[in-house]
Amino acid sequence: MGLEGGAVLLLSVDDAEVSSLSDALSGARGFHSISSEEGEHLVDLNKVLFMRVLPGEAKSRLGFGGDS
Repeated sequence: MGLEGGAVLLLSVDDAEVSSLSDALSGARGFHSISSEEGEHLVDLNKVLFMRVLPGEAKSRLGFGGDS
């Protein structure tokens, strides 16, 4: 996911979390909580420019801007 301002963050999340975030991005605005192996993250959905889900891994990885 690319964030306004160029922030970079890579998280390992399960498929349910990817689905939850995708649903949140297509509707509500404000903050969304993301649970990952790296911890709990609160993301301002108004600042999200794009989301990239890396395929072919046991757990999904969400990329927040930049290259992984």
